[in-house]
Amino acid sequence: MKHLKTLVVLALAFAFAAPAYAKTQNVKVNGSIDMYGFYRSNFDLQKGNDAGVIPLSANGATVTPQGASHTGSTVYRSDADTYLMSITQVGVNADLTDNVSTVINLINQRDWNANAFGSNAPALAEGVNNLGNEFDITLDLAYVQMKEIFYAPLTMTVGRQDLVFGRGFILGWNPQNPQGSIEATEFTQIQSFDAIRATLDFNPWTIDVVYSKIAENNHNPEDDRDMWFTNVNYKFSEYNAVAEGYFMADLDRGTLATAGSGTENNTTYTFGGRAQFDPISQMTLGAELAYQGGHYMIAVTNPRERDRDAWAADLFGEYRFESEWKPMVGVEFVHLSGEDDLSTQSLQSYGSWNGAFRLPVYGWIHDYLEVYYQTAQTSDQAAGQNQNQISLYGSINPMKDLKLTASYWNFWADKTMHTTPGNPGSPGLSKSMGSEIDTALTYAYTEDVTFTFMANWFIPGNMYVSPTDATASEYVSEVKVVF
Repeated sequence: MKHLKTLVVLALAFAFAAPAYAKTQNVKVNGSIDMYGFYRSNFDLQKGNDAGVIPLSANGATVTPQGASHTGSTVYRSDADTYLMSITQVGVNADLTDNVSTVINLINQRDWNANAFGSNAPALAEGVNNLGNEFDITLDLAYVQMKEIFYAPLTMTVGRQDLVFGRGFILGWNPQNPQGSIEATEFTQIQSFDAIRATLDFNPWTIDVVYSKIAENNHNPEDDRDMWFTNVNYKFSEYNAVAEGYFMADLDRGTLATAGSGTENNTTYTFGGRAQFDPISQMTLGAELAYQGGHYMIAVTNPRERDRDAWAADLFGEYRFESEWKPMVGVEFVHLSGEDDLSTQSLQSYGSWNGAFRLPVYGWIHDYLEVYYQTAQTSDQAAGQNQNQISLYGSINPMKDLKLTASYWNFWADKTMHTTPGNPGSPGLSKSMGSEIDTALTYAYTEDVTFTFMANWFIPGNMYVSPTDATASEYVSEVKVVF
Protein backbone atom coordinates (compact mmCIF):
# COMPACT_ATOMS: atom_id res chain seq x y z
CA MET A 1 0.00 0.00 0.00
CA LYS A 2 2.85 2.35 0.89
CA HIS A 3 4.51 1.73 -2.48
CA LEU A 4 1.20 2.26 -4.28
CA LYS A 5 0.82 5.72 -2.70
CA THR A 6 4.33 6.58 -3.78
CA LEU A 7 3.60 5.53 -7.35
CA VAL A 8 0.39 7.56 -7.38
CA VAL A 9 2.20 10.67 -6.12
CA LEU A 10 4.92 10.25 -8.74
CA ALA A 11 2.34 9.76 -11.47
CA LEU A 12 0.46 12.91 -10.46
CA ALA A 13 3.69 14.89 -10.28
CA PHE A 14 4.64 13.73 -13.76
CA ALA A 15 1.14 14.52 -15.08
CA PHE A 16 1.37 18.10 -13.83
CA ALA A 17 5.00 18.57 -14.83
CA ALA A 18 4.70 17.15 -18.35
CA PRO A 19 2.61 20.00 -19.79
CA ALA A 20 5.04 22.53 -18.34
CA TYR A 21 7.99 21.02 -20.15
CA ALA A 22 6.36 19.67 -23.27
CA LYS A 23 6.82 22.91 -25.19
CA THR A 24 10.60 22.95 -24.66
CA GLN A 25 12.13 21.19 -27.63
CA ASN A 26 15.80 21.75 -26.88
CA VAL A 27 17.84 23.40 -24.11
CA LYS A 28 21.53 24.20 -24.43
CA VAL A 29 23.79 25.45 -21.65
CA ASN A 30 26.97 27.25 -22.73
CA GLY A 31 29.51 29.62 -21.30
CA SER A 32 33.07 30.87 -21.23
CA ILE A 33 35.84 31.86 -18.84
CA ASP A 34 38.28 34.58 -19.92
CA MET A 35 41.30 35.39 -17.76
CA TYR A 36 43.46 38.43 -18.55
CA GLY A 37 46.78 39.72 -17.32
CA PHE A 38 47.61 43.42 -17.89
CA TYR A 39 50.86 45.37 -17.85
CA ARG A 40 50.34 49.05 -18.73
CA SER A 41 52.32 52.27 -18.55
CA ASN A 42 51.94 55.97 -19.43
CA PHE A 43 48.26 55.85 -20.33
CA ASP A 44 48.07 59.53 -19.31
CA LEU A 45 50.97 60.23 -21.77
CA GLN A 46 53.04 61.84 -19.01
CA LYS A 47 56.00 59.92 -17.68
CA GLY A 48 56.42 60.09 -13.92
CA ASN A 49 52.98 61.64 -13.29
CA ASP A 50 52.40 59.50 -10.23
CA ALA A 51 49.61 61.68 -8.85
CA GLY A 52 47.29 60.75 -11.71
CA VAL A 53 45.69 63.07 -14.23
CA ILE A 54 43.35 66.01 -13.82
CA PRO A 55 39.95 66.04 -15.60
CA LEU A 56 39.79 68.13 -18.75
CA SER A 57 38.58 71.63 -17.86
CA ALA A 58 38.72 75.21 -19.04
CA ASN A 59 38.14 78.15 -16.70
CA GLY A 60 36.84 75.78 -14.08
CA ALA A 61 34.12 74.30 -16.32
CA THR A 62 34.33 70.89 -17.92
CA VAL A 63 34.33 70.99 -21.72
CA THR A 64 32.92 67.74 -23.05
CA PRO A 65 32.10 67.43 -26.76
CA GLN A 66 28.83 65.52 -27.12
CA GLY A 67 29.29 61.85 -27.79
CA ALA A 68 32.54 61.78 -25.81
CA SER A 69 33.19 61.31 -22.13
CA HIS A 70 35.99 62.87 -20.13
CA THR A 71 35.01 61.06 -16.96
CA GLY A 72 37.42 58.17 -17.36
CA SER A 73 39.83 57.01 -14.70
CA THR A 74 41.37 59.92 -12.82
CA VAL A 75 43.70 57.68 -10.83
CA TYR A 76 45.46 55.94 -13.70
CA ARG A 77 49.13 56.71 -13.21
CA SER A 78 52.20 56.66 -15.37
CA ASP A 79 54.15 54.08 -13.40
CA ALA A 80 53.68 50.62 -14.89
CA ASP A 81 50.70 48.84 -13.41
CA THR A 82 49.98 45.12 -13.43
CA TYR A 83 46.71 43.43 -12.57
CA LEU A 84 44.55 40.43 -13.43
CA MET A 85 40.98 40.33 -14.67
CA SER A 86 38.45 37.58 -15.36
CA ILE A 87 35.13 37.48 -17.19
CA THR A 88 32.84 34.51 -16.56
CA GLN A 89 29.66 33.83 -18.52
CA VAL A 90 26.91 31.23 -18.34
CA GLY A 91 24.14 31.14 -20.94
CA VAL A 92 20.99 29.12 -21.55
CA ASN A 93 19.39 28.84 -25.00
CA ALA A 94 15.97 27.19 -25.25
CA ASP A 95 14.07 26.28 -28.43
CA LEU A 96 10.32 26.18 -27.90
CA THR A 97 7.49 25.23 -30.22
CA ASP A 98 6.09 27.40 -33.01
CA ASN A 99 9.46 28.98 -33.93
CA VAL A 100 9.95 30.55 -30.52
CA SER A 101 13.35 30.60 -28.80
CA THR A 102 14.83 32.32 -25.76
CA VAL A 103 18.36 33.32 -24.74
CA ILE A 104 19.63 34.23 -21.26
CA ASN A 105 23.25 35.08 -20.50
CA LEU A 106 24.65 35.93 -17.05
CA ILE A 107 28.09 37.44 -16.56
CA ASN A 108 30.59 38.45 -13.90
CA GLN A 109 33.47 40.83 -14.70
CA ARG A 110 36.09 41.63 -12.08
CA ASP A 111 39.68 42.61 -11.46
CA TRP A 112 41.13 40.06 -9.11
CA ASN A 113 40.80 41.21 -5.50
CA ALA A 114 40.86 44.90 -6.39
CA ASN A 115 39.04 47.84 -4.90
CA ALA A 116 36.07 48.69 -7.12
CA PHE A 117 36.79 51.34 -9.72
CA GLY A 118 33.19 52.37 -10.35
CA SER A 119 31.52 55.49 -8.94
CA ASN A 120 28.76 53.28 -7.54
CA ALA A 121 31.19 51.66 -5.13
CA PRO A 122 31.16 52.73 -1.48
CA ALA A 123 34.29 54.30 -0.03
CA LEU A 124 36.60 51.67 1.40
CA ALA A 125 39.71 51.67 3.50
CA GLU A 126 43.00 51.03 1.74
CA GLY A 127 43.42 47.35 0.98
CA VAL A 128 39.77 46.45 1.64
CA ASN A 129 38.04 44.81 -1.31
CA ASN A 130 34.58 45.76 -2.51
CA LEU A 131 33.21 42.23 -2.61
CA GLY A 132 29.68 43.47 -3.19
CA ASN A 133 30.63 44.70 -6.65
CA GLU A 134 33.44 42.35 -7.46
CA PHE A 135 31.40 39.14 -7.27
CA ASP A 136 28.01 40.39 -8.44
CA ILE A 137 26.29 38.53 -11.27
CA THR A 138 24.93 40.79 -14.02
CA LEU A 139 22.33 40.17 -16.71
CA ASP A 140 23.88 40.47 -20.15
CA LEU A 141 21.34 38.93 -22.53
CA ALA A 142 17.66 38.11 -22.01
CA TYR A 143 15.48 38.02 -25.10
CA VAL A 144 12.82 36.02 -26.89
CA GLN A 145 12.88 35.50 -30.66
CA MET A 146 9.71 34.67 -32.59
CA LYS A 147 10.11 33.60 -36.22
CA GLU A 148 7.32 33.80 -38.81
CA ILE A 149 5.16 35.69 -36.33
CA PHE A 150 1.94 37.03 -37.90
CA TYR A 151 3.65 36.99 -41.31
CA ALA A 152 6.03 34.36 -42.71
CA PRO A 153 9.04 36.65 -43.48
CA LEU A 154 8.78 38.48 -40.12
CA THR A 155 11.01 37.73 -37.11
CA MET A 156 10.61 39.62 -33.82
CA THR A 157 13.38 39.79 -31.20
CA VAL A 158 12.38 41.40 -27.91
CA GLY A 159 14.57 42.00 -24.87
CA ARG A 160 18.21 42.57 -24.00
CA GLN A 161 20.19 41.65 -27.11
CA ASP A 162 23.33 42.39 -29.12
CA LEU A 163 22.88 44.58 -32.20
CA VAL A 164 25.51 44.54 -34.96
CA PHE A 165 24.80 45.79 -38.48
CA GLY A 166 27.26 45.63 -41.36
CA ARG A 167 30.80 46.30 -40.14
CA GLY A 168 29.44 48.00 -37.02
CA PHE A 169 30.54 51.42 -38.29
CA ILE A 170 27.33 53.02 -37.01
CA LEU A 171 25.67 50.44 -34.73
CA GLY A 172 27.31 47.49 -33.00
CA TRP A 173 28.67 48.37 -29.55
CA ASN A 174 27.12 49.53 -26.29
CA PRO A 175 29.93 48.97 -23.73
CA GLN A 176 28.90 48.65 -20.11
CA ASN A 177 30.65 48.09 -16.79
CA PRO A 178 27.64 48.07 -14.44
CA GLN A 179 29.51 46.47 -11.57
CA GLY A 180 32.23 49.11 -11.72
CA SER A 181 34.65 46.30 -11.00
CA ILE A 182 37.05 46.39 -13.97
CA GLU A 183 39.51 49.13 -14.90
CA ALA A 184 39.84 48.08 -18.56
CA THR A 185 36.25 48.90 -19.54
CA GLU A 186 37.13 48.59 -23.23
CA PHE A 187 37.49 44.82 -22.69
CA THR A 188 33.97 44.45 -21.32
CA GLN A 189 31.87 41.73 -22.89
CA ILE A 190 28.58 43.41 -21.97
CA GLN A 191 27.66 45.18 -25.19
CA SER A 192 23.90 44.62 -25.31
CA PHE A 193 20.90 46.87 -25.87
CA ASP A 194 17.40 46.75 -24.37
CA ALA A 195 15.62 46.65 -27.71
CA ILE A 196 12.77 45.49 -29.92
CA ARG A 197 13.88 44.33 -33.36
CA ALA A 198 11.68 43.44 -36.32
CA THR A 199 13.36 41.68 -39.27
CA LEU A 200 11.70 41.14 -42.64
CA ASP A 201 13.53 38.54 -44.75
CA PHE A 202 12.66 38.90 -48.43
CA ASN A 203 15.78 37.14 -49.70
CA PRO A 204 17.91 38.76 -51.12
CA TRP A 205 16.40 41.81 -49.36
CA THR A 206 16.48 42.16 -45.57
CA ILE A 207 14.78 45.00 -43.71
CA ASP A 208 15.38 45.68 -40.02
CA VAL A 209 13.59 48.14 -37.75
CA VAL A 210 14.97 48.57 -34.21
CA TYR A 211 13.84 50.54 -31.18
CA SER A 212 16.10 50.71 -28.11
CA LYS A 213 15.67 52.39 -24.74
CA ILE A 214 19.20 53.61 -24.07
CA ALA A 215 18.39 55.39 -20.78
CA GLU A 216 15.13 55.69 -18.86
CA ASN A 217 16.62 57.72 -16.00
CA ASN A 218 13.85 58.96 -13.66
CA HIS A 219 10.75 57.62 -15.46
CA ASN A 220 10.23 61.12 -16.76
CA PRO A 221 9.66 61.44 -20.52
CA GLU A 222 11.77 64.61 -20.46
CA ASP A 223 14.99 62.82 -19.42
CA ASP A 224 14.97 59.67 -21.59
CA ARG A 225 17.37 58.63 -24.29
CA ASP A 226 15.86 56.59 -27.14
CA MET A 227 17.36 55.16 -30.30
CA TRP A 228 15.61 54.19 -33.55
CA PHE A 229 17.43 52.36 -36.35
CA THR A 230 16.29 51.18 -39.78
CA ASN A 231 18.52 49.14 -42.09
CA VAL A 232 17.84 47.88 -45.63
CA ASN A 233 20.29 45.26 -46.91
CA TYR A 234 20.59 43.64 -50.34
CA LYS A 235 22.87 40.67 -51.11
CA PHE A 236 23.83 40.24 -54.73
CA SER A 237 24.12 36.81 -56.33
CA GLU A 238 27.63 37.45 -57.62
CA TYR A 239 30.97 38.72 -56.32
CA ASN A 240 29.86 38.21 -52.70
CA ALA A 241 28.52 41.76 -53.03
CA VAL A 242 26.29 43.54 -50.52
CA ALA A 243 24.75 47.00 -50.35
CA GLU A 244 22.84 48.59 -47.49
CA GLY A 245 21.35 51.89 -46.43
CA TYR A 246 20.36 52.97 -42.94
CA PHE A 247 18.86 55.69 -40.78
CA MET A 248 19.47 56.17 -37.05
CA ALA A 249 17.78 58.61 -34.67
CA ASP A 250 19.54 59.10 -31.33
CA LEU A 251 17.11 61.17 -29.25
CA ASP A 252 18.98 62.24 -26.12
CA ARG A 253 16.83 64.20 -23.67
CA GLY A 254 18.78 63.09 -20.61
CA THR A 255 22.32 64.45 -20.98
CA LEU A 256 21.37 68.01 -20.04
CA ALA A 257 18.03 67.38 -18.34
CA THR A 258 17.44 69.34 -15.12
CA ALA A 259 14.49 69.94 -12.85
CA GLY A 260 13.67 73.12 -14.72
CA SER A 261 14.57 72.08 -18.24
CA GLY A 262 14.11 68.88 -20.17
CA THR A 263 13.98 69.18 -23.92
CA GLU A 264 15.21 67.08 -26.82
CA ASN A 265 18.46 69.00 -26.59
CA ASN A 266 20.85 66.52 -28.23
CA THR A 267 19.38 64.83 -31.28
CA THR A 268 21.51 63.02 -33.82
CA TYR A 269 20.06 61.83 -37.13
CA THR A 270 22.42 59.59 -39.10
CA PHE A 271 21.90 58.72 -42.78
CA GLY A 272 24.32 56.46 -44.58
CA GLY A 273 25.13 53.47 -46.72
CA ARG A 274 27.72 50.79 -47.35
CA ALA A 275 28.74 48.75 -50.39
CA GLN A 276 31.38 46.04 -50.70
CA PHE A 277 32.24 43.24 -53.09
CA ASP A 278 34.92 40.72 -54.04
CA PRO A 279 36.20 41.54 -57.56
CA ILE A 280 38.14 38.27 -57.29
CA SER A 281 37.81 35.56 -54.68
CA GLN A 282 40.92 36.69 -52.77
CA MET A 283 40.05 40.41 -52.62
CA THR A 284 37.41 42.52 -50.83
CA LEU A 285 36.81 46.20 -51.55
CA GLY A 286 34.29 48.43 -49.85
CA ALA A 287 33.19 51.90 -48.83
CA GLU A 288 30.81 53.43 -46.30
CA LEU A 289 29.62 57.03 -46.06
CA ALA A 290 27.38 58.62 -43.42
CA TYR A 291 26.03 62.08 -42.62
CA GLN A 292 24.71 63.42 -39.30
CA GLY A 293 22.15 66.18 -38.80
CA GLY A 294 20.08 67.17 -35.79
CA HIS A 295 20.79 69.52 -32.91
CA TYR A 296 23.48 69.91 -30.27
CA MET A 297 23.68 71.79 -26.97
CA ILE A 298 26.78 71.81 -24.79
CA ALA A 299 25.31 73.16 -21.53
CA VAL A 300 21.86 73.83 -20.13
CA THR A 301 23.16 77.05 -18.53
CA ASN A 302 23.86 78.37 -22.05
CA PRO A 303 20.93 76.96 -24.03
CA ARG A 304 22.30 77.78 -27.47
CA GLU A 305 21.14 75.10 -29.87
CA ARG A 306 23.51 74.36 -32.74
CA ASP A 307 22.70 72.48 -35.93
CA ARG A 308 24.69 69.31 -36.44
CA ASP A 309 26.64 68.95 -39.68
CA ALA A 310 29.00 65.98 -39.42
CA TRP A 311 30.42 63.37 -41.78
CA ALA A 312 32.09 59.97 -41.53
CA ALA A 313 33.65 57.79 -44.22
CA ASP A 314 35.29 54.37 -44.33
CA LEU A 315 37.26 53.05 -47.33
CA PHE A 316 38.79 49.59 -47.05
CA GLY A 317 40.37 46.78 -49.02
CA GLU A 318 41.78 43.33 -48.19
CA TYR A 319 43.74 40.75 -50.12
CA ARG A 320 43.98 37.09 -49.09
CA PHE A 321 46.88 35.15 -50.60
CA GLU A 322 46.44 31.56 -51.70
CA SER A 323 48.99 29.95 -49.43
CA GLU A 324 49.15 27.33 -46.73
CA TRP A 325 49.93 30.08 -44.21
CA LYS A 326 46.80 32.04 -45.16
CA PRO A 327 48.46 35.47 -45.29
CA MET A 328 46.15 38.50 -45.48
CA VAL A 329 46.88 42.21 -45.86
CA GLY A 330 44.51 45.16 -45.69
CA VAL A 331 44.39 48.93 -45.84
CA GLU A 332 41.70 51.26 -44.46
CA PHE A 333 41.04 55.00 -44.38
CA VAL A 334 38.57 56.45 -41.88
CA HIS A 335 37.32 60.04 -41.61
CA LEU A 336 35.41 61.24 -38.51
CA SER A 337 34.66 64.95 -38.81
CA GLY A 338 35.55 67.39 -36.05
CA GLU A 339 34.79 70.78 -34.55
CA ASP A 340 37.27 73.51 -33.62
CA ASP A 341 34.78 75.84 -31.91
CA LEU A 342 33.68 74.28 -28.61
CA SER A 343 32.58 77.59 -27.09
CA THR A 344 29.31 77.52 -25.18
CA GLN A 345 28.45 80.83 -26.88
CA SER A 346 28.82 79.58 -30.45
CA LEU A 347 25.84 79.32 -32.78
CA GLN A 348 27.70 77.95 -35.81
CA SER A 349 26.95 74.43 -37.02
CA TYR A 350 28.48 71.67 -34.89
CA GLY A 351 30.67 69.37 -36.96
CA SER A 352 31.96 66.80 -34.47
CA TRP A 353 31.02 63.20 -35.27
CA ASN A 354 28.89 61.36 -32.68
CA GLY A 355 29.89 57.69 -32.87
CA ALA A 356 28.33 56.56 -29.61
CA PHE A 357 27.62 53.00 -30.78
CA ARG A 358 30.52 52.33 -33.17
CA LEU A 359 31.97 48.81 -32.97
CA PRO A 360 35.41 48.70 -34.69
CA VAL A 361 38.45 49.42 -32.51
CA TYR A 362 40.83 51.92 -34.08
CA GLY A 363 43.83 51.24 -31.86
CA TRP A 364 43.51 49.54 -28.47
CA ILE A 365 45.12 52.50 -26.72
CA HIS A 366 44.32 55.60 -28.78
CA ASP A 367 40.64 54.71 -29.26
CA TYR A 368 40.02 55.14 -25.52
CA LEU A 369 42.09 58.22 -24.68
CA GLU A 370 39.87 60.85 -23.06
CA VAL A 371 37.09 58.27 -23.16
CA TYR A 372 38.17 55.85 -20.42
CA TYR A 373 41.66 57.21 -19.77
CA GLN A 374 42.37 60.89 -19.34
CA THR A 375 45.58 62.26 -20.70
CA ALA A 376 47.53 64.92 -18.83
CA GLN A 377 47.13 67.34 -21.75
CA THR A 378 43.96 69.40 -21.26
CA SER A 379 43.68 70.57 -24.86
CA ASP A 380 42.99 67.26 -26.62
CA GLN A 381 39.56 65.87 -27.46
CA ALA A 382 38.19 62.38 -26.99
CA ALA A 383 39.00 59.76 -29.61
CA GLY A 384 36.32 58.75 -32.07
CA GLN A 385 35.72 62.26 -33.41
CA ASN A 386 37.74 64.98 -35.12
CA GLN A 387 40.22 62.53 -36.59
CA ASN A 388 41.41 61.02 -39.83
CA GLN A 389 43.34 57.80 -39.89
CA ILE A 390 44.93 55.35 -42.24
CA SER A 391 45.75 51.82 -41.17
CA LEU A 392 47.70 48.91 -42.55
CA TYR A 393 47.01 45.48 -41.14
CA GLY A 394 47.65 41.83 -41.82
CA SER A 395 47.69 38.31 -40.46
CA ILE A 396 49.42 35.00 -41.07
CA ASN A 397 49.04 31.41 -39.83
CA PRO A 398 52.54 29.91 -39.72
CA MET A 399 51.08 26.82 -38.03
CA LYS A 400 47.62 25.27 -38.12
CA ASP A 401 46.73 26.48 -34.62
CA LEU A 402 48.86 29.63 -34.52
CA LYS A 403 47.89 33.06 -35.86
CA LEU A 404 49.86 36.32 -35.92
CA THR A 405 48.16 39.67 -36.53
CA ALA A 406 49.54 43.20 -36.67
CA SER A 407 48.06 46.65 -37.30
CA TYR A 408 49.52 50.10 -37.78
CA TRP A 409 47.53 53.36 -37.49
CA ASN A 410 48.45 56.95 -38.20
CA PHE A 411 46.07 59.60 -36.80
CA TRP A 412 45.70 63.28 -37.63
CA ALA A 413 43.03 65.81 -36.64
CA ASP A 414 40.30 66.92 -39.01
CA LYS A 415 39.93 70.37 -37.38
CA THR A 416 42.60 72.20 -35.39
CA MET A 417 42.49 71.83 -31.62
CA HIS A 418 43.41 74.84 -29.50
CA THR A 419 45.52 75.35 -26.41
CA THR A 420 42.44 76.63 -24.58
CA PRO A 421 39.47 74.32 -25.17
CA GLY A 422 36.35 76.27 -25.97
CA ASN A 423 38.33 79.25 -27.30
CA PRO A 424 38.91 78.99 -31.06
CA GLY A 425 40.94 82.19 -30.90
CA SER A 426 43.68 80.59 -28.79
CA PRO A 427 46.81 79.17 -30.47
CA GLY A 428 46.26 76.05 -32.55
CA LEU A 429 47.99 72.73 -32.00
CA SER A 430 49.62 70.53 -34.59
CA LYS A 431 47.16 68.19 -36.31
CA SER A 432 49.56 65.25 -35.93
CA MET A 433 47.90 63.11 -33.25
CA GLY A 434 50.27 60.17 -33.37
CA SER A 435 50.50 56.55 -34.44
CA GLU A 436 49.84 53.16 -32.93
CA ILE A 437 51.15 49.64 -33.42
CA ASP A 438 49.07 46.69 -32.21
CA THR A 439 50.18 43.07 -32.39
CA ALA A 440 48.57 39.81 -31.30
CA LEU A 441 49.63 36.17 -31.14
CA THR A 442 46.82 33.59 -30.83
CA TYR A 443 47.32 29.88 -30.17
CA ALA A 444 44.40 27.44 -30.25
CA TYR A 445 45.50 24.85 -27.73
CA THR A 446 42.32 22.84 -28.28
CA GLU A 447 38.93 23.56 -29.80
CA ASP A 448 37.88 24.92 -26.41
CA VAL A 449 41.03 26.63 -25.09
CA THR A 450 42.77 29.61 -26.70
CA PHE A 451 45.83 31.57 -25.59
CA THR A 452 46.33 35.16 -26.80
CA PHE A 453 49.10 37.68 -26.18
CA MET A 454 48.74 41.34 -27.24
CA ALA A 455 51.43 44.03 -27.34
CA ASN A 456 50.31 47.59 -28.17
CA TRP A 457 52.06 50.98 -28.32
CA PHE A 458 50.71 54.49 -28.93
CA ILE A 459 53.34 57.06 -29.94
CA PRO A 460 52.02 60.64 -29.51
CA GLY A 461 52.45 63.05 -32.41
CA ASN A 462 53.36 66.75 -32.41
CA MET A 463 49.91 67.68 -31.09
CA TYR A 464 51.09 66.44 -27.70
CA VAL A 465 53.82 68.59 -26.20
CA SER A 466 56.31 67.82 -23.45
CA PRO A 467 55.85 66.58 -20.78
CA THR A 468 52.57 65.03 -22.03
CA ASP A 469 54.07 63.14 -24.97
CA ALA A 470 55.28 59.87 -23.46
CA THR A 471 54.67 56.62 -25.35
CA ALA A 472 51.83 54.57 -23.85
CA SER A 473 52.16 50.80 -23.89
CA GLU A 474 50.24 47.75 -22.81
CA TYR A 475 50.86 44.01 -22.81
CA VAL A 476 47.82 41.77 -22.38
CA SER A 477 47.71 38.01 -22.03
CA GLU A 478 44.46 36.06 -22.22
CA VAL A 479 43.36 32.50 -21.62
CA LYS A 480 39.89 31.75 -23.00
CA VAL A 481 37.89 28.58 -22.32
CA VAL A 482 34.58 28.03 -24.09
CA PHE A 483 32.09 25.30 -23.19
